[in-house]
Amino acid sequence: MTKDVITIDLHKSVFDAAILMSEKRIGCLVVMDGEVPFGIITERDFVRRVIAKKLSLNTKISEITSKPLITIDPNFTLREAAGVMVDNKIRRLPITEENKLVGIIVVSDFARQLTKKTLTEQYLEAMARYRRHHQSHHRRML
Repeated sequence: MTKDVITIDLHKSVFDAAILMSEKRIGCLVVMDGEVPFGIITERDFVRRVIAKKLSLNTKISEITSKPLITIDPNFTLREAAGVMVDNKIRRLPITEENKLVGIIVVSDFARQLTKKTLTEQYLEAMARYRRHHQSHHRRML
């Protein structure tokens, strides 16, 4: 989960959102209504809802934001979060606690997690290295 979520106020323009996403090098923004998460805007939204419809860059984000915003509680497991994402066909999932934004999970977080070795895998590798080292040392002694 990313804890420092980049957000934008729902009254800002599509142009403001595009500039912010470009500057931060991110693919989405959580749209806020004051302190409350309102929706989400993605690069795909720009293509489908702004460019394809030839909307003005002065269009308010609230007019093109994907809503209702689907969120999860921070206590969800990674498996439960993945289920919510698959069921709703989304690639970004904000995490809220008591209606406050506390983070976001994106599809690449799953890939990053899957490439991490578990503690068990780390122990097994260490044991294998230890065995190889001691077997070769034992052979040299004979």
